[in-house]
Amino acid sequence: MIIVINCNYVGMKYSCIIFLRIKFEIIILAALVRFVNSVILLLFLTVTAYSQHARQYSFKHFSVSNGLASNTVSATIQDDQGYMWFATVNGLQRYDGNGFITFKSNEKDPHAIPSTHIITLFLDNKKRLWLYGDNQKVGIFDTRKFIFKEVSVQDKKPFYDPVSFRQLPTGELILKAYGLLYEYSEKENFFAPARLIGGLPHNWVLNDIYWDTARKRYWISCDSGLVQYDPQSKHVNYRGHNVDNDPVIEAFKNQLKPFGAFSDAHSNLVFVYWPPTQGAPEIKRYNQETKKTESFKLWSQLGYHEINGFLLQRNGRLWVYGMPFFMEWTEEKQPFILLSGENLDEPKIKYDYAYQAFEDRESNIWISTDNGVFLFNPDAQIFNTYGLVGPGDKATKERPVQAVIQLKDDRIFVGTWGSSGIYCFDKNFNPIPLPSCMKEKGKYYTVWDMAVNSKTGELWITLQAGGLVIYNPKTNKLFESYPEIFSKSTIRQIDEDTSGNMWFGTQNGKVIKWDIDKANGDPSKGYELVCQTTMVYKVHFDYQGFIWVGTFGDGLLKIDTRTKRIVKRFTKESVEGERIFNNFPSDMTYYNDTTLIVTGGAINIVNTRTNKVSFLSDVDGLPSNTAESIEKDDNGILWVGMTNGICRVNLSKKLISYYDRRDGIAYDKFAKTGVQELNDGRLVFFTDHNFLVFNPSIFTQRNKPYKPYLTSFMLGGKALSMDSLSKAGKVILNYDNTSIGINFSALSYLQQTKLHYYYRLEGADKDWIHADKPSEALYNYLAPGSYTFQVKTENTDGITSSEIASFLIIVRPPFWSTWWFYGLVILLIITILYVLDKERINKRASLRQMRRQIAGNLHQEISRTLNNINVLSEIAKIKADKNIEQSKDFITQISSKSRYMMEAMDDMLWSIDPQNDSMKKTILRIKELTEGLRSSYDVDIDLIVDHKVQLLELDMKFRHDIFFFYKEALTYMLENICCNQIFVNINQVKSKMMVEILSECDESTADFKSRFQKAMHKRSENLSANMEVTTDNKSISVVLLVNLKS
Repeated sequence: MIIVINCNYVGMKYSCIIFLRIKFEIIILAALVRFVNSVILLLFLTVTAYSQHARQYSFKHFSVSNGLASNTVSATIQDDQGYMWFATVNGLQRYDGNGFITFKSNEKDPHAIPSTHIITLFLDNKKRLWLYGDNQKVGIFDTRKFIFKEVSVQDKKPFYDPVSFRQLPTGELILKAYGLLYEYSEKENFFAPARLIGGLPHNWVLNDIYWDTARKRYWISCDSGLVQYDPQSKHVNYRGHNVDNDPVIEAFKNQLKPFGAFSDAHSNLVFVYWPPTQGAPEIKRYNQETKKTESFKLWSQLGYHEINGFLLQRNGRLWVYGMPFFMEWTEEKQPFILLSGENLDEPKIKYDYAYQAFEDRESNIWISTDNGVFLFNPDAQIFNTYGLVGPGDKATKERPVQAVIQLKDDRIFVGTWGSSGIYCFDKNFNPIPLPSCMKEKGKYYTVWDMAVNSKTGELWITLQAGGLVIYNPKTNKLFESYPEIFSKSTIRQIDEDTSGNMWFGTQNGKVIKWDIDKANGDPSKGYELVCQTTMVYKVHFDYQGFIWVGTFGDGLLKIDTRTKRIVKRFTKESVEGERIFNNFPSDMTYYNDTTLIVTGGAINIVNTRTNKVSFLSDVDGLPSNTAESIEKDDNGILWVGMTNGICRVNLSKKLISYYDRRDGIAYDKFAKTGVQELNDGRLVFFTDHNFLVFNPSIFTQRNKPYKPYLTSFMLGGKALSMDSLSKAGKVILNYDNTSIGINFSALSYLQQTKLHYYYRLEGADKDWIHADKPSEALYNYLAPGSYTFQVKTENTDGITSSEIASFLIIVRPPFWSTWWFYGLVILLIITILYVLDKERINKRASLRQMRRQIAGNLHQEISRTLNNINVLSEIAKIKADKNIEQSKDFITQISSKSRYMMEAMDDMLWSIDPQNDSMKKTILRIKELTEGLRSSYDVDIDLIVDHKVQLLELDMKFRHDIFFFYKEALTYMLENICCNQIFVNINQVKSKMMVEILSECDESTADFKSRFQKAMHKRSENLSANMEVTTDNKSISVVLLVNLKS
């Protein structure tokens, strides 16, 4: 036999988990006994079938279908932050309330867990998570960095499962295997054989050790008996060596093979013993109060079973579990109560082996089994479902419940429809007999509604076919009648006004009043018809003097009880502001002096003074527009029965919480008008199968909820390390990868708390956003900038968490949107502007220089011409009287010089005119010049200009020099040689401009070349051109090649 005890440090408290896995050698006698016991098992189960009832709890089941890596889970634990960890055969898993993260072994990763099959988990008082795998490797798993570090075991011997950890009150960490204890050395970082206790009897094999906090002593379970060790006195007590005369040692002095000894909440010592001649184990206990030993056997309830361990909760509740059961150990007459339960998909808890049970910080219990993990909270079972059962009935019945009423003596009557009759219960819903006057007929009544008349104390019961039953609890007498006014129509509704008058609504649409004064209290008379409408769903008195009637299709009627007139009709077609959601109001409740709450699809909020109506619908948080019944509790909270659950509505804070089968409601389709408040404030909701009872006050939450944690951060579908992000407190994203998903959780697993999560991204979201399940925020795109993501929790009473989780998100802009890029661009623009301005200035300076040069040339030309004119004038003056012919010749030269000067001035002024600042205009000027020379000298001049030349962008000086070269070259040729025809070709040859002049002459051109080169040298030099002059007898060729400048 092997025993494991696991005491886990949770917050500042310990919850003790005791595991036992029992292995024994089957001897012939034991096998025979087991066989005999198996044969008579059916007899035991038959005898106890109706005496022992399973305790019902709602639970949540985790399996491979909703995230577990494997259905075989050997251990569960909670870390210091609140995450749940599971040891499975397919890896280690972390659960945050939303989803799982799985870790598996990987030979290539030195930091991976030691084995995919994890067997044991333990959290020490330093908040370290210890793992033990099926390959017998031990180590620490960092729950934040997800890194495993192996810890060696000195003098290691082969381990036999199970292996577990202990943390002693003095801080020592112990690794325990069968008969072996190893102590962890922080300094050396290894486990070495422990020498904690000396003086054990020779050959006694230790199988477990437990620290008794009450007695301040160790209990040691050995194969040969029970041992007690006092660390202060160093005394060791055991059979035959009880130096302290301990009564427990004395009581169990003959006990062999105790397993997993521990102390319960009452300081009773408990352990398991499997007699070798029996087919099942026994539970042994030393009762501290009676000072006697006790033995408990579970065979009669379970048949063959094995006990795996015990769970002692912090509140003292004790549970025992194993193969295949989980039971609560109570102090009742039948102490062991089998756990059963219901959830949305499964009728009960099913598994073959419960390996471990763990209590988390919220007192939730997690059961690790071979069929997944089961989660429930025995102290938070808020909903109780009851079937219909009478005294002595062996089974409950399912019937449509129509009405529930509680009398002043606390008896509760439950009326059903369909000739199922009336059932009676005490205030704890234990079935009790019907009043003697009802015994015969009561079980056949088809009940629709019930009400107590406050004036007479009588119980009025309405029936099908227009029947009334009035029960007087004082006289125990019953009156039954079928008044003609009801026309044998089902009386669906009944209510009382403050005067003791009873108001009825029927299937055929009649609203009828029973006047207590006119009838003088006699229920056989005093009825009168108030109005005729359609089928009546609900009749309600509002304590303000009005009866409100909900109808089928005719809307909501407001009737004055004094005048018995309809003073207001509310329908879907009413004027704006007075419309109700639909024309089928089904239930209503008084909220305050001016407000009536009416269900009918949505929740209608009616101001009874102003007749104004507003809605609370699925747009405002209702799960659907299927509200059927409603009641206000003593704290002003509204409870709404839906077609698929119950809503808790805090109207003042606009908070809505929703409960359904997942919260322990066995059947969550509730009936119209199907709710009743009991004398102590509990509420009863009816269904077509059973009825639901709960105390609404336990839903009130006054403590602040747990603060939320960011549990995962997804970037572009890939998970980032939350440990690194948490330490940095921020994440920096590139502008082109900003699709993020953030999961968050308060790490609260108590289903009934119904936490609400709100998040916002400052810089993107204006208001807080309510998060639905799963708790996740998604953003597909974030513009460059800085954001702060925030999450808060809020409970059902509007109390928010004291801390808000926040996280900085920075989105880097593209480089062209950064400040330094803007700076570079500005600097570049300034540089370009500077260069352009400098170029403009240089261009202007160059232009000025050109103009100065042109002006200088013009000045030189004018000066030279004027000097020539002056000299010729003087000569002409001298020769005028002596030689008139010669004087005329001089005057002709003066005229020619003057004309040339004017032409030169005109050409230069034309060149510097900005309007002529293009090569196209220069070519036109050349053509005009050519025409003038052709006319003046009567010579045929052919000018050909390539169109590409006209498109060239050349500076003013270049154009000026080209023009004057052309002009002077042609003029020189025409004046100095007799030419018949001149051909001129101006074109572009690659990167050069070519001016080619060809001439056919009537005379020899032998000395023309030298004279022409001398005359045109300066012009060609100004152009930095290559001028080539060729003469051949009577032909001349001038080619000018000029490098182009852009």
